[in-house]
Amino acid sequence: MRIRITTEGAQFLVLAPTESPPPRVSVSGTGLPASETLRQMIIRTLIAAGAVLALAAPALAQTGAAPSGMTLEQFQAKNTDKMFDRLDTNKDGKISPEEFAAFREGNAKADAKATKAGKRGQRMFARFDKDKDGSLSRAEAADVLAMRFKRMDANNDGVLTIEELQAKGRKAKVGV
Repeated sequence: MRIRITTEGAQFLVLAPTESPPPRVSVSGTGLPASETLRQMIIRTLIAAGAVLALAAPALAQTGAAPSGMTLEQFQAKNTDKMFDRLDTNKDGKISPEEFAAFREGNAKADAKATKAGKRGQRMFARFDKDKDGSLSRAEAADVLAMRFKRMDANNDGVLTIEELQAKGRKAKVGV
């Protein structure tokens, strides 16, 4: 006998013993042969075990699930080159303070609230220029994106969800 239990995509097949020759002894005065009583007990146990598995399947399926969204590493891999190419206008492989300021100024004009973009941009540039060579490398540009990621990650779980990427209060575009 086979019993199939299906729940939310998970299937469990429970095999119960097949019929056997009837024994000659009755158990506990039920009038049923011993093998039939044993068979019923096994079937009930298997059905109960299958029901427990069926109820536990959704919870088990959720454990170990990867977070849906974008991690910092994925965010940097996807956006570092794009941002670097946009800021490095003379294509010399470095972002100069002038290129950075021009980009920040363009953003300030687009955003009427950003009136102090010039001085703030100089401080930001100095903070991200870790080796103090007067320009930003690709690795240093990735740090800019890490700051951006941290600001966008509203619940601080290390994953940007679609909702966080599309949040109205923050600009989800790549850049500074």
